[in-house]
Amino acid sequence: MNTIDRDSPLSDAHLQPTIAAFSIERQVSTPEVESAIFDKDRIAAGLLLSLSFLVGCTIDGVKIEKTGRIHPPRRNQGLIDFKVTFRLASQGLVHVGICVLTNPDLTMAIEECRRLLVYKDFGLDRLCIIRHGDFATNISQLRGCFSKLLLPDIGGVFISLTPDDVLTIITTLSIFQNKEQYGVTNKSISAYLKHPDPIAANSLVRQIIKRVKVNFIE
Repeated sequence: MNTIDRDSPLSDAHLQPTIAAFSIERQVSTPEVESAIFDKDRIAAGLLLSLSFLVGCTIDGVKIEKTGRIHPPRRNQGLIDFKVTFRLASQGLVHVGICVLTNPDLTMAIEECRRLLVYKDFGLDRLCIIRHGDFATNISQLRGCFSKLLLPDIGGVFISLTPDDVLTIITTLSIFQNKEQYGVTNKSISAYLKHPDPIAANSLVRQIIKRVKVNFIE
């Protein structure tokens, strides 16, 4: 997924069905947050969609150039969820792998950390690890492996996932999956999400942008 339709803006009247759909779906999705925070596929799909709305936009000096899948997929086996290509005014392109880690099993989490150490084999320059809670300090058995991922020469970074972030992500994803039911279009959803810009205001998206600017590049 590389772009979202960015045709001429819609009037407030045309956006009303979409505004209503998001209001309804947010209420419907709220009870699901507690379980969704452990759903890797759902969070990754929603976050990819959210970031795809921002392709071509510059936020805090960081331009989102494109999003894409990880290749070769057989070797990745779904561990790194997708990649985002960023550009800073003073830098070239940087390819960042986004990895949502939700597995509560300690043995599996250690294995995931070990496999992530080879992320540069997928053409990635940096790695962004997203997990609920203070994953780096609360699970003492992971400190050795996890610390390696965060070394400056490896360039990994950890971002904590919050319930509010999850709610925004799964609401956006659900609207897209049920757009015929709500009678909305991709264009109206895109227009709604860019004005008044709830996607760019989403703290998880902002955290990723901030880390790209501060931790990854400069």
